[in-house]
Amino acid sequence: METTNIVDFARRDGITDALTDLLRTGAQQLIATAVEAELAGYLAQFSDLRTEAGHAAVVRNGHHPTRPFQTGIG
Repeated sequence: METTNIVDFARRDGITDALTDLLRTGAQQLIATAVEAELAGYLAQFSDLRTEAGHAAVVRNGHHPTRPFQTGIG
């Protein structure tokens, strides 16, 4: 008799109930807000730093396409 508790992660993407969608969207928004706040603080910390030409030495780069990431709920 073989007992296993291994979960097939490939099947987790198939969960489409409303609560899971709400939690996933909320987690994405929370992470995005935290990253934006950390970036704003970092840019503010170096806002007075200038190059020899008088340009801001630390600036925000462009935005990249959204990348997938795995959370606890998929």
